[in-house]
Amino acid sequence: MVFFIEKLTRPTVLNNEEILKIHENSLKVLEDTGMYIDNDEVLKTCLDMGLNAELNKKIVKFPRDVVEKSLQSIPKEIKLYNRSGDLATELGRVKGNFTSGHNAIYVYDYDTNERRNATKDDVGKFAVLSDYHPDIDIVGIQAMPQDVKAESSLVHAVDAVFNNTEKHIFFSPERAEVADAIFNIAEVATDSSDLGGRSPLTCQLSPTSPLTWEKGAIEALSSTVKKGVPLCLLPQPFTGVTSPYTLAGHITIHNAETLSGIVFSQLINPGSAVIYGSAWSTFDMRTANVLIGSPETVLLRIAGSQMAEFYHIPYHTIAPDTDAHIMDEQLAWEKFATTWGAYLADSDLIVNGGLYSTGLTVSFEQLILDSEMVSYIKRLFRGIKVDDDTLAQDVIEKLGPRGNYLADEHTLMHLGQGEHWEPMVSTREIYENWKTKGMKDIVHKAHEKATSIMENHRVSELSDNKRKEIVKIIDNFESSI
Repeated sequence: MVFFIEKLTRPTVLNNEEILKIHENSLKVLEDTGMYIDNDEVLKTCLDMGLNAELNKKIVKFPRDVVEKSLQSIPKEIKLYNRSGDLATELGRVKGNFTSGHNAIYVYDYDTNERRNATKDDVGKFAVLSDYHPDIDIVGIQAMPQDVKAESSLVHAVDAVFNNTEKHIFFSPERAEVADAIFNIAEVATDSSDLGGRSPLTCQLSPTSPLTWEKGAIEALSSTVKKGVPLCLLPQPFTGVTSPYTLAGHITIHNAETLSGIVFSQLINPGSAVIYGSAWSTFDMRTANVLIGSPETVLLRIAGSQMAEFYHIPYHTIAPDTDAHIMDEQLAWEKFATTWGAYLADSDLIVNGGLYSTGLTVSFEQLILDSEMVSYIKRLFRGIKVDDDTLAQDVIEKLGPRGNYLADEHTLMHLGQGEHWEPMVSTREIYENWKTKGMKDIVHKAHEKATSIMENHRVSELSDNKRKEIVKIIDNFESSI
């Protein structure tokens, strides 16, 4: 379920002058300082493409005119498709697409109250939950299975997801070989050798801050745009560690790294679909920890969306996020604040449903709870519809003083039409009834709901032949590493 932000006023963090200053500062960084590119072949290609490459230093500098030309060729809207080839959503036009994931290592076990290593079976079950829930629009790779070869963990995870949802998939490889194996799986799953026509997945790739493209990442970028698969560029600098401690300097590094990826994508394949990605993080100097739930990251989410809007590019950010390690009050307020910020930012794509502990841990219960919170927020952004029907003047006049609206046709007509939010697990009954039913807290109810969905929800599975072909792809990949 997606929506347009229509009535609530969108906040801004940066004014027009400040956006221009960050843009100009980013261009100066790219033109004067440049990016370190750890790939000799790409460096030589950069020379042919009109960039200034210093081969001995592995530094590429980006002339202003090349950056500006690249920005002009990016699509303003990106169509995403599901496994069946149907349109799933359109980034840049439809806002607030909520996505599960992304890439946790541990799974919280409700029965033991402990976290454990994620398995491939877990990833499939998370995909089932995501497929079922109407407010999860896109399915992310919820966890990296630890019961398979480490080098092929993501390939196995994507296999598990493709077998348990028809929804569009969001994934993030670290090198081209992994990306290529996943593209091969997608081609089998969709009976298509042309992913650029109706790609069932979006690929997220990240430079290494500060100002570096590692060999694997830049090769994967090339593979992605050549395939015509939508590309989400996601730098993740840390304040005071891999970027300036000041937020304006932090945004500059992030923005420069994003622009460098845009240039590469458009030089390799002009018109490639690119998303301005962000996983805003700060660094706590007292504890030496990366943070994704701080108030500064909420400000950065909004600032990032303003930069993406300045470039006319669809915007991705992360939420609901928290640095808490258990489902407590800190988790609740950080998740709501980061999600509220992401939706106020008018984000096209919001990724991280079900995660906590700074993205290291995921739980079935938390995915249900995060989806419920997102559903609540989506209702807020739909606002209040005011027209002749909803004003109900004729109904008010008909029923008059002491009238009974409960059985009136107008009330019955509007039941279940979205006027009032209907939760999946939130408690809304009186205390006595809640007590009679066992005094279940929200996490317990989410556990019961998740268990029921995983046991009863059925997804259209891939055929046996397709599954056998995918197994061959995985086997061939593992034999090559």
